[in-house]
Amino acid sequence: MINFSKRIIIAGLLAFMLFGCSGKHLRINDDNTMELCGCNPLPNCVSSTTWVLYNRTSPFEPAAPIDDAWLEIKDVIRSMPRTEIVEENDVYVHAKCTSRVFRFVDNLELLLHPDQNRISVRSSSVIALWDLCVNRWRVYKLRKQLEEMKVIK
Repeated sequence: MINFSKRIIIAGLLAFMLFGCSGKHLRINDDNTMELCGCNPLPNCVSSTTWVLYNRTSPFEPAAPIDDAWLEIKDVIRSMPRTEIVEENDVYVHAKCTSRVFRFVDNLELLLHPDQNRISVRSSSVIALWDLCVNRWRVYKLRKQLEEMKVIK
């Protein structure tokens, strides 16, 4: 029989696994720069800033002037089916993407780094432990569309 303290620890770990990769993941570093957080070691997230190789993807590299590219990227995100931008500013965009059948909600986040000429990207499930590679596929399709439009390299 598992004692009470072990049950509390197990419940805490399960809660972390269920909700640890959900929500907005934007951190401010000591030097006041911003960065998207990586992913938990679960197959429900893809990020250009994660240390987990399975969840890693490349950041976007703008081909157009970075300000123009950023506007184009936000327009493409707005045109994605069942996707709504819930927060945006000059360097950050956070969108909610809803699945067609089960209505699961995923987060899509992009962070512009004008001084480094790159855009960090992160797509993660809010509640699922495994997303059937939906987030990887979303970032792949976004990348391909932006490459075809010559917005990114």
